[in-house]
Amino acid sequence: MSQTVERETLTSLDDVDVIVDADAHAQASWDDIRDHLDSDEHRRFERFFESSPAPGSEMNLYHSPTPTYLYEDMKAEKEAESGLYNNARLEETSAVTERIGVDAGVVNPTLILNLNFIREAEYAAAVMQGYNDWLVSELDAYDNMVGNLVVAAQDPHRSAEEIDRLADEDDIVGVQMLGTALIPPAGHPSYEPIYEAAQANDLPISMHTSGAGMKPFPEQSYWAETYAEDHVTQHPFAHMVSATSLLFHGIPEQYPNLTFVFQESGVGYVPYLVRRLDTAYHEFGDEVPALSKPPSEYVDDAFYWCTQPLGHTAETPRHLAWLVEMVGPENLMFAADAPHPDFDTPEELFDRVRAYFSAEEVRGMMGGNAMEVYDFV
Repeated sequence: MSQTVERETLTSLDDVDVIVDADAHAQASWDDIRDHLDSDEHRRFERFFESSPAPGSEMNLYHSPTPTYLYEDMKAEKEAESGLYNNARLEETSAVTERIGVDAGVVNPTLILNLNFIREAEYAAAVMQGYNDWLVSELDAYDNMVGNLVVAAQDPHRSAEEIDRLADEDDIVGVQMLGTALIPPAGHPSYEPIYEAAQANDLPISMHTSGAGMKPFPEQSYWAETYAEDHVTQHPFAHMVSATSLLFHGIPEQYPNLTFVFQESGVGYVPYLVRRLDTAYHEFGDEVPALSKPPSEYVDDAFYWCTQPLGHTAETPRHLAWLVEMVGPENLMFAADAPHPDFDTPEELFDRVRAYFSAEEVRGMMGGNAMEVYDFV
C-alpha cells in the first residue's frame, strides 16, 4: 500500500474512466407492479393485494421500534435542495446519479426490499414478476441505468425460470437475492435452482439488506429500542449470516463461476468476518467438508463488497486505506446508494484512497470492478 515513485497515482476524479454506483435505487409503486403482471400472476396478486386492509404490510411484519427519522427529517430538505430522497422514481435516480458525477448505476428495489417477509410463495412470485417487468420497461429509457432482476426466495424454481426469462435483456446485469430475513440462510440447498440459473446465464448474485427487520437474530431485533439500533446492526449482521452460510455450505465450490455482491453494509465488518471464517475452517474442518480451501480464498475469487456507507473518514483517510488493503481493492465496488439521503458521493471514496493505491486499483474500485462483474458497457 505504500507509495513508490514508479507507480502511477491519480489526483483527480477526471482521471477515472468510469464511475459506477453499484447500489442505486428506484421506487416501483404497487400500481407499477400490478400494471406489469401477466394474467396468471395478476390473479395471484389481486387475491392478496385487493383483500388486504394494508397493502404491502406483509413485507413489514417486523416494524422498527421508532420511525425512520433519518429519512423523514431529511426528506423535505433533500427534495428542495437536490432531489436526494428515499422513494425516488427511476427518472429521479438517473438525474441524481448524473448530478453527483456518476456515469452509471446498478438499480435495486426500494419498496420490496423486505420481500422475504411475505409468507405466501405465490404472492411473492407475483410481486417478483411484476417488479421485474416494470424494471425492464423503465430501464429502456435511460442510458446510464442497468438493473438487477429480483428473485423470490420463497419459490426457488419459479425464480430460476424468471432468471432464464429475463437474462438476455440488455439492461439486466445481475440477480438480486434479497438478504434481509432470508430464511433458510443463503447456503441452504433449496436455493440451488437460483444459483444454477444465475451461473448458467452468467449473472452475479447481488444481496441487499434493509435496516428494519432481521429474523436470524430475533432476540436482538426485538430488544432494539430505536431505529438507530436496528440500522447499525441489521445490514452487516444479515450479510455475515449469508456469507457464512454460502461458504460453509460450499456454494462457491459447487458453483465456481458464480460471483456474489454484498450491498449497503459498508466494508468495515469484512476483515473481521473473513478472519473468523478462516479460523473456524481450521478449527472445525470436519464440520465444513464442502470446502477444499480456506474461506478467504473463495472470498478473494468470488465475493465483492460495496463501499456505502463509508462513514466519517475525512480526518483519517489512511485508516480507510488500511481497511481497503485488508479487504482487497480488487474486491471493492464504489456505491453511492443514490438517491437515498445517506448517500456517498464519489469523492467520499476517491479522496481517501487515491494516494495509497495505484491508478489501476482506484479505477477498479470506482467503476471498473463493477463493470467487469456486471459485464456491461
